[in-house]
Amino acid sequence: MSKRFVFGYAVLLLLLVATTGHGQSIFEGMFDKAKKSAEQKGRDRFNQRMDQTIDKGMSKTEDAIQCVSTDQECLKRAKEEGKAVSVVDAPAAPSDSVKCVATDTGCLKQAKAQGKKVQIVDEAELDTLRCSVTDADCLKRAKSTGKKVEIID
Repeated sequence: MSKRFVFGYAVLLLLLVATTGHGQSIFEGMFDKAKKSAEQKGRDRFNQRMDQTIDKGMSKTEDAIQCVSTDQECLKRAKEEGKAVSVVDAPAAPSDSVKCVATDTGCLKQAKAQGKKVQIVDEAELDTLRCSVTDADCLKRAKSTGKKVEIID
């Protein structure tokens, strides 16, 4: 009987060792799966919050009224409606037109020769002043206002 008894303990011991090792690997597998699941949930929530933030920003942009900064009527209307204002640059002058000071006959003749429309403007509205090399006043005005100079002779 003692052989059976010893044999029984040996089998029981082997079962316990085998079960403990197998149980431990099952526990580790469950832990790894839980860890991966938590990481995925974290990524999903982060992505969801990013999407919500982007959607809010786009909605604000879409709901905003676009006004040229000098268009007081547009700015007033947006304020009355309680909407956000998106200030945009004034549309550029058409490429088929030229800005000229009324007294600049050279500019007027050049525009006519090129078949372009003429926009009569004040000198302050020009980016580039057209000056003769001998016109000291024009050159001084350009320098003091920081404008470019186009030499016309």
